[in-house]
Amino acid sequence: MNQYKFFLIACLVLLAYSAGAKEFVVSVAGNDQHAGTKNQPLQSIFRASELAMPGDTITIQKGEYQLSRQFRPVRSGLPNKWIFYRGEQGQTVVFDGSQIRKILQKEDSVQFSRETAGLFQIEKVSYLRFENIQVRNSDAAGFIVRGPECKKIELIGCKSRQTHNSGIGLWYCDSVLVKNCEITAANDNDLKYYMPGQRQGGEAPHEALSICGATHFEVCYNHLHDCYKEGIDCKEVSRHGVIHHNQVNDLPRQAYYTDAWFGLLEDVEFHSNTAYNCMWGFAISVEGKGSELRNVRFHHNLIYNMTGAGVLFGMWGNNLLRSDIHIYNNTFYHCGSPQVFAGGVGSIDILSKNFRDVFIYRNICDKGWDYEMGFTFTPEEAENRLKERNFVAAENLFEGPKNRPSRKGQFDVMVYEFLPPGNQIGAPLYRDELNHDFVPEQIPEVKPSGQKWKYEPSPWFGALKPK
Repeated sequence: MNQYKFFLIACLVLLAYSAGAKEFVVSVAGNDQHAGTKNQPLQSIFRASELAMPGDTITIQKGEYQLSRQFRPVRSGLPNKWIFYRGEQGQTVVFDGSQIRKILQKEDSVQFSRETAGLFQIEKVSYLRFENIQVRNSDAAGFIVRGPECKKIELIGCKSRQTHNSGIGLWYCDSVLVKNCEITAANDNDLKYYMPGQRQGGEAPHEALSICGATHFEVCYNHLHDCYKEGIDCKEVSRHGVIHHNQVNDLPRQAYYTDAWFGLLEDVEFHSNTAYNCMWGFAISVEGKGSELRNVRFHHNLIYNMTGAGVLFGMWGNNLLRSDIHIYNNTFYHCGSPQVFAGGVGSIDILSKNFRDVFIYRNICDKGWDYEMGFTFTPEEAENRLKERNFVAAENLFEGPKNRPSRKGQFDVMVYEFLPPGNQIGAPLYRDELNHDFVPEQIPEVKPSGQKWKYEPSPWFGALKPK
């Protein structure tokens, strides 16, 4: 009987909750004096945000909405009553920020800071989901999720196009999901984005998708392409995050990047991502003074057709310590090209010497230009210097030595080819190489090295499991 009463009470609570939740509708043809129903929609997302309470949904009908100021959500949801902002299913909903950079009044400026702000500024709120919403033409960023008083935010199926800053930026927030989003034309430093009297910087700030000091984040199934700088950058003191199943292509710099600033960056995982037609595939740096990077895993990723290296241990900034790095079960195909400003380039480029506890295993390194693996140690000293740092590269499949002359690059250091012992030389047979299907159908036998790995590799080689 008591169980029956409990069940009845629970049902009544759920019924009361569902009955209390409201939907507010926004339309370009609406009126903010309306109630916000389908028959009497509101005109602005600003008014809808003022009205929506925890558990409510804001549905934005198709059309282009011109913003004259940033949109900032008014209130938070609750753990069991999120507030949903969603574009109408199957329709295109666009918020355009062109007016914000064009209107500047002495008494009421609508210009905003490029470094920290976005058209959608999600700050000091929690338990909000944004779905199927596009932003474009921002003199700053597209979407900014900014902490520290900000957690449990989801961006799903959103798009950002033509921004001076990041398309999406996560700043010191917690438990944020970015999924199925698309970013194009981020970090545009064109002169037209500057107000009269403003000084144009050397380059636009940040990256297409910037993860800055965020914790417990997930960035997955996104597509970044045709932007002006880096792709997905996990930086500063970010920690406890995973970046997976993304595609990054046609960028002038690195597709994926992790870089410590201001302290310790740790426990970040990149897996099942794809990158092509960029400068570098994956770069690891410690640029900030007094910073350190540790416990980064990069596995089951496909990196191909890079102008520079597939993996780069960079020397930018202060070039400090990075440790506990695991790079395994990746495919690096056709990385590097002749006469690159970075110097010698190939599948894996260990340019920095400031590392320890690095483990690179069961990768396919195929058709690297200057080398499959290169170091700034000379070949004569490389084996001893790597042992000192507990650097282990074993059970990889290398196409073979290139024997090209060593070349200096952007940091005025020579890069030398060196293939550590314990690896196999040979070329894999892919399922459909001409159409960029790099699942290995057949590979030469690679003998186990006897090394005990902290993260066990998959029994197959390369980025993807054969079907």
